[in-house]
Amino acid sequence: MKTLMDKWRPYLTVFRLRALMETQYRAAALGGLVTQVFFGLVYICLYTVLYGGGDPQALRDTITYVWIQQMFFRMLFSNDGELTNLILSGGVAYMMVRPLDQHRFWVCRDVGGRLVGAGMRMLPMLAVQLLLPRELRMSLPESPLAMLQFLLSVGLGVVCLCELSAIVDAINMKTLDRRGISAILNLTMVTFSGNVIPLTLFPDALQMFIRFQPFAQALDAPIRMYQHAAAPGEWALAVGVQLLWICALRLLGRWMWQRRLNDMTVQGG
Repeated sequence: MKTLMDKWRPYLTVFRLRALMETQYRAAALGGLVTQVFFGLVYICLYTVLYGGGDPQALRDTITYVWIQQMFFRMLFSNDGELTNLILSGGVAYMMVRPLDQHRFWVCRDVGGRLVGAGMRMLPMLAVQLLLPRELRMSLPESPLAMLQFLLSVGLGVVCLCELSAIVDAINMKTLDRRGISAILNLTMVTFSGNVIPLTLFPDALQMFIRFQPFAQALDAPIRMYQHAAAPGEWALAVGVQLLWICALRLLGRWMWQRRLNDMTVQGG
């Protein structure tokens, strides 16, 4: 009888291989680093003018928020088109005959790519912080507990993003064109993940909605924990919301994948 480790070995292997593949794109990582540092400085200058010295602590929190969102930009917008290529070329037929859970296989692959891609930009950007004037640097986490909460929440945020991406892949199997649904998803994600405007700056009346929608679980929830360590009850609620969205998106994604795989028309030849 297979052990749990044996059952998960193919998925851990594809996670590792995708992570190793991501490390080959060093020039892209360097270009991304320059771009994210540039936009981070632009946003910080704009928010400095916006606050005008009126609330120094709020400005410090916003600067930290901006830097973290720029560090993890690659995590939000992954660019792995392997499955799309397989669908369009007919190569997906070879994947379907493998004795694997296809949904889990591609989600694990996506997690590996997003984590390593983000790490390759995050570590150099942390070094860049040492070269900046103090007023432009991000703040350290409030406490070691805040850092631990942040790291756990980022991991859950990555899984939430990958489950969303799996739903897009299921739609792609039907439409054979990822561009439309991806454009809609990216626009929504940019708006509601805090990537352009920190969600903490939205009106108080919208905070209840803005904090608990699925896109906020990717970066906004982890950043809030980084800046202020949550009390046990608040932390359990925040993590519970992330887990709830992961489960809901996973159930929807698996259902959609099962329908598509049972009614697959192989293209190419």
